[in-house]
Amino acid sequence: MAVTVQTIAKAAGVSRGTVDRVLHNRGSVKKELVQKIKTLAQDLGYVPNKAGRALTGVRAHYKIGVLLPSIGNIFFDGIIEGIDKAAHEYEEFGVSVALKKIKGYEEKTHLEGIVDLKNQKCDALCLATIDTPLVAETINACHEQGIKIILVNSDVRNTKKICYVGSDYILAGRTCAGLLGLISHYEKLNILVVTGSNQMQGHKKRVDGFIEELRSLKVNFDIHAILESNDSDIQAQIETSKYLNEHRDINCVYVTGAGVQGVGAAIIAAGRDDIIGIAFDDIYTTVEMVRAGIFKFVVCQQPERQGYHAIRRAYQALSNSFSELKLDDFYTDTIIKIASNIGK
Repeated sequence: MAVTVQTIAKAAGVSRGTVDRVLHNRGSVKKELVQKIKTLAQDLGYVPNKAGRALTGVRAHYKIGVLLPSIGNIFFDGIIEGIDKAAHEYEEFGVSVALKKIKGYEEKTHLEGIVDLKNQKCDALCLATIDTPLVAETINACHEQGIKIILVNSDVRNTKKICYVGSDYILAGRTCAGLLGLISHYEKLNILVVTGSNQMQGHKKRVDGFIEELRSLKVNFDIHAILESNDSDIQAQIETSKYLNEHRDINCVYVTGAGVQGVGAAIIAAGRDDIIGIAFDDIYTTVEMVRAGIFKFVVCQQPERQGYHAIRRAYQALSNSFSELKLDDFYTDTIIKIASNIGK
């Protein structure tokens, strides 16, 4: 059901006229009431009425640029689905989306991608990018030029962003540790971590939350190594196979990025059905491995919602009704999938 001025008025306990004055910056309304109404409008997903735009003869034109390290990483297919859905819904409000797909986590590639979108005259940027000082500097330079910044899927420190849209990675890591503590029968967990990139804040926070919760639960464990796969199944398989062959005491493998299929293949090749495998995301390359018991469970982060709400927040930041607000971060749900419910 569409959110209307009347919806907001009822939620705020005020008249429609008051809501109209606040959203269109007309008349005098108490400051605290202005904030309340605009926050409600944001949270409820209010979109300015297109008929009203037609009457005034005004049609906004907003170009939203999106940067995703999606080449070779099928997880981002879900985010793209959400972006496409939002782009279609907001097209009638003058929104167009420029999608820039890149591969991997090299700083140069990410910087070039951001600059390319900026040069395309984008009004807002939705960026899934690495957390480095130079990337943060480039993002802030875009902000200084009036470009609205939404960070999606993985946050970047020290940036002048409007908001972050994505998973609560600390919670996701803690969830994995809690589940591991429940199912493990080992006196000591000897854990190998396979991550995508240490420069992706999301991947790093999954490790931080995991370790924090294991310590909180007083689990006897040791992190033997953290290997980077660059989200490549081939690299993940090579690195994991080598490590498992050299360290037969590993009894848990925790995968914090992509490369799950490669890690699973390495576990199978090593003949190690005693290893507890943990990973993320309900994607087709992972489903059968969970059903086969190679990975005991995965924690999912609703990629479609990430893509959809990134575009939605960008539009809200660009529209007159929300231009003066710093939007709240949007966290997707942390969902546990096991063999019984994965792929459904």
